[in-house]
Amino acid sequence: MTHSGDLQFRAFISYSHADASRASWLHRAVESYRVPARLVGQVTEVGPVPRRLAPIFKDREELAAAGDLSREIEQALLSSEFLIVIASPAAASSRWVNEEIRVFKQHRGEDRVLVVIVAGEPGAGASTDPTVAASECFPEALRFKVGSDGKISDVPAEPVAADLRPEGDGERVGKLKIIAGLTGLKLDDLVQREAQRRSRRLTAIAAVASVLAVVMSTLTVVAIKARNEAERQRSEADGLVEYMLTDLRSKLEPVGRLDVLDSVGDRALQYYSKQDPGSLDADALGHRARALLLVGEVANLQGDLETALATYKQAAATTAEQLRRDPNNGQRIFDHAQSVYWIGYVAWQRGDIPTARQYFGQYLQYSERLDKLEHPKPEWEGELSNAHSALGVLELDDGRLPRALDYFEKAQLASERLREKSADKREQTYLIAQSLAWKADVRRKMLDASAALVDRTQEVKLYNELLASDPKDSRIKQSLYIAWLRIAELHLEAGDPAKALKFADASFEAVQALQRDDPSNSLWTEIAVKSANVRTEAQMMLADWPDAGKTNQWALQQARQLVSTDASVMEWRADCLMPARWREIAIVQALGDRAAAREKITAFQRDFRVNTNPQSDEERLARVMVHLLSGANWSASGNKALASADFARARDLIASTRITDSRMIAAASYLKDKSGLSALPNGSSMKSEYSLPHLFRT
Repeated sequence: MTHSGDLQFRAFISYSHADASRASWLHRAVESYRVPARLVGQVTEVGPVPRRLAPIFKDREELAAAGDLSREIEQALLSSEFLIVIASPAAASSRWVNEEIRVFKQHRGEDRVLVVIVAGEPGAGASTDPTVAASECFPEALRFKVGSDGKISDVPAEPVAADLRPEGDGERVGKLKIIAGLTGLKLDDLVQREAQRRSRRLTAIAAVASVLAVVMSTLTVVAIKARNEAERQRSEADGLVEYMLTDLRSKLEPVGRLDVLDSVGDRALQYYSKQDPGSLDADALGHRARALLLVGEVANLQGDLETALATYKQAAATTAEQLRRDPNNGQRIFDHAQSVYWIGYVAWQRGDIPTARQYFGQYLQYSERLDKLEHPKPEWEGELSNAHSALGVLELDDGRLPRALDYFEKAQLASERLREKSADKREQTYLIAQSLAWKADVRRKMLDASAALVDRTQEVKLYNELLASDPKDSRIKQSLYIAWLRIAELHLEAGDPAKALKFADASFEAVQALQRDDPSNSLWTEIAVKSANVRTEAQMMLADWPDAGKTNQWALQQARQLVSTDASVMEWRADCLMPARWREIAIVQALGDRAAAREKITAFQRDFRVNTNPQSDEERLARVMVHLLSGANWSASGNKALASADFARARDLIASTRITDSRMIAAASYLKDKSGLSALPNGSSMKSEYSLPHLFRT
């Protein structure tokens, strides 16, 4: 079916009055969207792609008191090429939404109906549990096909759906899914073009970068008649670019301003874009690749993984070719090592351990080659330590703790060896501190909290030494604040919430100060959310429920924003949002509102469907905690059967999990006391100072 010029509207938005704000947002987002110029005019299965998608019909406020669809509304509906349904429990129970879907399908067919999920769960209405059934978000006419006679059949329909919720597609991808449906374009094409747009918008330039850009432009634009003069000018420009990508970058990174760093990389790329790539020598191509990596790192920190990965791959193509031409050149080895590391890093962020292991393994091989060179540059010397740490992180995430500890030991030894012979010991001191941090994480998972605290204490000492010589270094401050967060977790699990709160407060307040300097830095937001989650839990353990509720609400808001930025980053979902959600349930339940707690339990189970392979310990713990909270809730309400079912689910999840968290031991102990179910291995003597009964009061 192609687009008809007789149709008045590109789409008709059908929605419940309860979802009016989401309908208004979607209306503005679609009508204001400008299709990328390179895609305009393409012929798709729905016709030529227009520059804009207006007009979109939304307003139908008069239906609230009407007896049937007004003549004007029905005319607008039948004059629309597509129907967009805002799906939610309110929409599912709306007579008018169902009627609009029925009429549209009767006259325009099934294939032009697009769905935007804003709440609820498709198919939930089939559940025998009334609580679950109430979350159905698809009206009847959407769930089933409609005949030409207007009757709703019993044949299931499969509409194209976008999920605007943070745990679904998020607003950005969800909007693009709808635009793909309205244009017939591929979603990947739109995502790629959107990523390019976002990258171009990062053009805020600090004064120092502006001055350098003017100088560089002057050197490269002025018409030069004499060839010798041209060569001299180009040499100076190349030197300036090299300065921007090395010395200037090293001065800007501690400040932590992403806009300035991005402008440096962007200006360098602009310089090279004006030249024929075939005319660039090996060093110039290396500089270009370095600029690409810088732009990618900034996009990564801003949560735009699609742009980051595309940029890293572009850099890798250049550095791989340069290395092929000159395989024994240390600079070429170093440049390509950076490219493969960052590709592996994105895979790790997305929870793709096999791909990350492949690229980090290559990174280690290149680092070992650099380590064997007779006269390595100072900036190459930390690569071997970094490579061992990267692989250690993968083994840690994969639960192979002895192998992870071995990698981190090797990383620390490599840094200590280099520090002994280095004139500038700052970088190697930092790498030693990072190795101690990772070792502490491994020891914590080995349930050796005292050894983990020793490592963390040594780590903090090294950071304080570094900050004494440069108090403004944001990289060191960031690492220190993460160390405080981890120390807070260790004290919390050791049953000392007062000490935990002290360190969590320090981390939370300090990272918020960093956020104020650069709100676009998604890593700082992630650290702040994790600090807020631990702070919430410490306040809960101290029975400070009002403050716990306030901190938790802040964490929830920030975590949802992170997930909506890029739903593919598993750590934001599993280690930020899910922990905040289970703590929210515990707070509401502890304050005596069992009904509200039940609603939030249902919402959690709907939003985070059962995953047979949880991505992290925090996700496993969150799922166990919600089952226990649900069991306690049913038990307090007198429903022993449902309580037993939830306790059994908690038991099965704990029993299938390798215990690496003392809170999981506490959960097993609580389960044993509450229901008599045993989740720990027979004969296990594992104990925990962490207390759940206080936390799970009903």
